[in-house]
Amino acid sequence: MTLDPKKRDGLRPVDAGYLAKIDEHGWAVMKVAPRVGDDGDYFAYSTGLFRKFGQPEILIFGLELDLMHQMINIVGKQMMRSGVHFEANHGYSDILDRYDCQFRVVHKTQFRDYLGFSIWFYEGLDFPALQCFWPDREGYFPWQDGYSPGLRKLQPFLFLSKSDSTNAVQ
Repeated sequence: MTLDPKKRDGLRPVDAGYLAKIDEHGWAVMKVAPRVGDDGDYFAYSTGLFRKFGQPEILIFGLELDLMHQMINIVGKQMMRSGVHFEANHGYSDILDRYDCQFRVVHKTQFRDYLGFSIWFYEGLDFPALQCFWPDREGYFPWQDGYSPGLRKLQPFLFLSKSDSTNAVQ
């Protein structure tokens, strides 16, 4: 089941606003930052791409929030204009200037920690999600030898199960 973006009466303003964006554009982007003084990830994710295009929702970590928002909108607009189907383990050069990006399937055990509004919108975990990874300046991805060690912590491996990712060396 999925919420109807047109039915917003009685919802909190933030929830109604999120549904209004999905209704108007086909998807919305949630930008997430840790609270002041707290550690945590900076990330952004979509809600509505699966409903609108039958394609996975997108998560991106570790860049400036507005840039991640723009990247997700680029993905959504490409789905809308040309029907591009983004797939895991493929490179895409037109999402982030001068760099290829790659996607990995987000493991369902990671959803609750990162996809709150999407879970609310889809009324459960019955939707796919891809994590968009960006390379370092040399073109290496976090799972490749040679990737800049200082950047590795910025992109968690959500393609691993939650229990495996806490044990993964990053």
